[in-house]
Amino acid sequence: MLEAGTISIVILLISSVLYWNFSVQDRLKSSLQTLHSTMDLNREIGLTHESMMLAFWETYDIEPSRTRSDYEERATKASALLERYDFIPLSQQEQAEVAHLRALHRDFIAVASRELERPYRSLADVPRRDEIATLDSRFAAALSWLADLQIQRLEAVNSEVDRFSRWLAILLLLLAVFALVAIISFRRVHRRQLWEPLEELRQMVAEVRRGNLNVSAKIPESVELGSFVRAFLEMADELRESHDLLEEKVIERTASLATAQSELLQSAKLASLGQLVSGVAHEINNPLTSILGFSELSLDRPEIDPALRASLETIRSEAVRLRQVVANLTSFARRAPHRTEVVDIRKLFGRLVELRNYQLQSNNIWLHVEQPPEAVRVTADPDQLLQVILNLAINAEQAIKTCRDRGEIRLSCGSEGAMAWLEVRDNGAGMTDEVREHIFDPFYTTKPTGEGTGLGLSISHGIITQHGGEISVESRVGQGATMRITLPLAPCETAAAPRISSERSGEQPAQTEFHALVIDDEGDILEMVEQALMKVNCRATLLHGSAGIDAALATERFDLVICDLKMPGRNGLEVYRLVRAQQPQLAKHFILMTGNYAEADLHGDELANVSILAKPFTLAQLRELAEQLLIGHTIDERAPA
Repeated sequence: MLEAGTISIVILLISSVLYWNFSVQDRLKSSLQTLHSTMDLNREIGLTHESMMLAFWETYDIEPSRTRSDYEERATKASALLERYDFIPLSQQEQAEVAHLRALHRDFIAVASRELERPYRSLADVPRRDEIATLDSRFAAALSWLADLQIQRLEAVNSEVDRFSRWLAILLLLLAVFALVAIISFRRVHRRQLWEPLEELRQMVAEVRRGNLNVSAKIPESVELGSFVRAFLEMADELRESHDLLEEKVIERTASLATAQSELLQSAKLASLGQLVSGVAHEINNPLTSILGFSELSLDRPEIDPALRASLETIRSEAVRLRQVVANLTSFARRAPHRTEVVDIRKLFGRLVELRNYQLQSNNIWLHVEQPPEAVRVTADPDQLLQVILNLAINAEQAIKTCRDRGEIRLSCGSEGAMAWLEVRDNGAGMTDEVREHIFDPFYTTKPTGEGTGLGLSISHGIITQHGGEISVESRVGQGATMRITLPLAPCETAAAPRISSERSGEQPAQTEFHALVIDDEGDILEMVEQALMKVNCRATLLHGSAGIDAALATERFDLVICDLKMPGRNGLEVYRLVRAQQPQLAKHFILMTGNYAEADLHGDELANVSILAKPFTLAQLRELAEQLLIGHTIDERAPA
């Protein structure tokens, strides 16, 4: 009767604990989902507001009608995003901050509309520009405060989780106490009913159940009980050995799980970075293609003024560098292979001095370069390696500016054995041990909110790792920091990679005129491609979007198709399928332009025979690829049927 009542009480307590556990988990899950939705909405509103501000200033300073429509579209999107707060349960304080955000947004729209309607605008309208900038700053501050409220709510959820854990521990302790009381009760009953040897054996069993495997007893002289007690002691010894072995395995497994969890978190951060970079790269590459292409077209004009030519050379070289920066981010996120060549680190130092020395001196920071007279050559991607050194120099500059008015940055390089090394030293604020441990983690930053992304050193670490090198840091608080990079030295003799000449004698008749169909939703790119194709004796039919593709294929004869991958309506993949279905021979001479290689990778099998031209591209790349396909088209036509 006593045992049945005890079991019933235990079942009742366990059921109550399980029910309470599931109910609390559901409530916490709902709170976390709401918090996740709100923080996602905050981030989307912040990005939309930034793009709206960029469109407004372009409209305000330049006044193109298309930019005005972009601004109005983004303003409408921002208003719609603010309305989505109505569908999310918020606290009273958050609701008040959302109302403040909406009021600031309406004020900005009203002021922006008033300024855009004014017939005359000037860059000298400082008060009006300050008013708009103030509204933008207040909106950003309000959005940041709303994010702080979300973090406070997250802290409240964490507190609730802590309380739940404490109560659960208390309940488990009560269950353990209840079990202990039951054991004591059974013990008393057994003591009254069993013989003394069995009582001693029961005590040993109780010790084992409590976890004490170091039990011993006098073996009774009776054959039956003696054999039983001896077997029990042998079992206790085996359990003790198994318990010790299990503890070792648990410790090893716990360490393994901790390492796996750290790697999983790192992978999740890199996956998020990859998605972010993929979207940003596409938006940057389209305008960068136009900048790079038109600068090349302008440089091809012999009558251009020498002073203007120098400026255009700077625009083109910096556009190429920006293209490589975007490619670096994409390569880091996708772990794509990088191009390599033999690079002298000293030349990279010289390039860095050209880029940053003036700005550093303006901030009373002096840049010193210490390098050996002989070359320090490594096999690397020069643009990626320059990006790493630039990131380290910028971090050093920011570390100096946080603690002093004047400072020094020292660049040095050399070689030791089979390894090359370079260092970036500063006399800035230094860093604590905790900061030094996390300095290469993605999104980790010690800068105030809005002044850093936490990606610079993480990307640098990834680039150096891809090149087979190592990057380390030495620093103490108040004593500056030293960033050291080691890379394998380049072989003494490196064969130059063969280059494909764009001139193929005898393959293309000089008088042949080709006809290309160019499709893109960016008018600037269409114009640039048209002018570039003239250099290879090819006229172009331009389509702004894919709406007129059917009529063009039906009425015109083309030797080449150049099409953008991502467009409204039919995208480039659908255009390729249409051409392949109607004119299979023309589909062999198809160039697909894209600013995001990830989208092309999704259809790798179908696009295996299609030439991919990554944006932003140089006109030389475009002409060389077009010339190859046009020559191939001529050979196909001359081939016997």
